Amino acid sequence: MTLDTSALIPGLEGVPIAESSISQVDGEAGRLYYRGYSIEELTQGTTFEQVVGLLFDGDMPNAARIAELKKQLEADRALTPKQIQIARDIATDTHPMFALQAAVAALGPKVNNFDQTDFAAAQARGIALTAKVGHLVGVIAQAWAGRPYDGPRPGESHASMVLRMITGHDVSELHERAMNALLILQADHSAANVGTFTTRVVTSSRAEPESVISAAIGALSGPAHGGANEAAIRLFVDIKSPDNVENYLAGMVERKERIPGFGHRIYHVKDPRSSVIQRLAGEVIVRPEEQNYYAIALEVEARLAERLGARGLWPNVDLFSGCVFHALDIPIDFFTPVFAASRTLGWAVQKREQLESEIGRAHV
Repeated sequence: MTLDTSALIPGLEGVPIAESSISQVDGEAGRLYYRGYSIEELTQGTTFEQVVGLLFDGDMPNAARIAELKKQLEADRALTPKQIQIARDIATDTHPMFALQAAVAALGPKVNNFDQTDFAAAQARGIALTAKVGHLVGVIAQAWAGRPYDGPRPGESHASMVLRMITGHDVSELHERAMNALLILQADHSAANVGTFTTRVVTSSRAEPESVISAAIGALSGPAHGGANEAAIRLFVDIKSPDNVENYLAGMVERKERIPGFGHRIYHVKDPRSSVIQRLAGEVIVRPEEQNYYAIALEVEARLAERLGARGLWPNVDLFSGCVFHALDIPIDFFTPVFAASRTLGWAVQKREQLESEIGRAHV
């Protein structure tokens, strides 16, 4: 048998894989929309709970629906003592993303036979997983830091729960607003990324929702996907000062090393999420160390824009997001788990849309 290698398309670039109404990415104009709402609009005071309703229901929820979703998410975030202990045990032996992937898989039922025609169940379990994954990130963070378990509190918002459990201290109104924006900003980004593509492929095998989300978390963990935000802040730690940026970057470019936080397969202008992150940075970055990292990030942007802007390479969401995570006291190893906690919402909605489509089983 002879393969026609001329037909191969590396990375499936430009190959449509699904029709979707969840989010729209305009790479030429640098715009991102969820159900027709711009990401700039949605990160100006909207809560994560509202966006759960928007993505699952197709339009912005009214007051009654918001109250219903808050109640549902608060009930669904509950974990059994055994599930909590599994997550805590794994967290002491491996990277938080591996711990999260395993802990989410452990949420699966004993019967592995998901009914792909039950769209209501797909939505209910998707909302439940959105709640539980946020809780699990907090459980893993507490064990990783050697702290005792301190779970969700009655009436606590999703953003506040995740941030408080990770950091170990109460959350200010400012930081809760910033966390809401971060969770919303990373909730979805069309089907044309590794994590969401993984979601749709695994969904097509009739896998249980927990298996789907666990697989997507594995895809997100890579440094060329969700792990890039960790790599960017570690780069700034190595650079040490804005004065060192030019020489440091020159060496990386000469060695043809990948520069985290710069360039995107879809965006040929500045990533719109990066601009939102910079607005958040102006609100929450106050301490000298964080100000230094942000100054380095700005210098990296300026220097690389001179070198690479003409080639359509501009900052993506990861260049500045680590600076904001750091300002919220989120440890570097938990930048990507927080990304996973927010993107679980998008993956769950993508799973339901995949089930509702007529694509059937994918052969890859």
